[in-house]
Amino acid sequence: MSRIDELTGKKANFGNSRSHSNVATRHRQNVNLQTIRIEGVKVRVAARTIKALKKMALKATGKLPNKMAKKRAKTAARAAK
Repeated sequence: MSRIDELTGKKANFGNSRSHSNVATRHRQNVNLQTIRIEGVKVRVAARTIKALKKMALKATGKLPNKMAKKRAKTAARAAK
């Protein structure tokens, strides 16, 4: 099974490892894949994608505060001290 995010299509990054003598050796940075269930279907997605999905779900339900709400809460906490 290839290491590709099934929702976003994100793949591994390739680059060079550099030794002390500056010799280049190819290496790959794999995607951090996690298996989750979305509507009863198992899907392999990246951890970053899971974080984005959770944030989008919170935003859709209105539970994620926007910038102004965070600022108001911070000033209210300062005033309470």
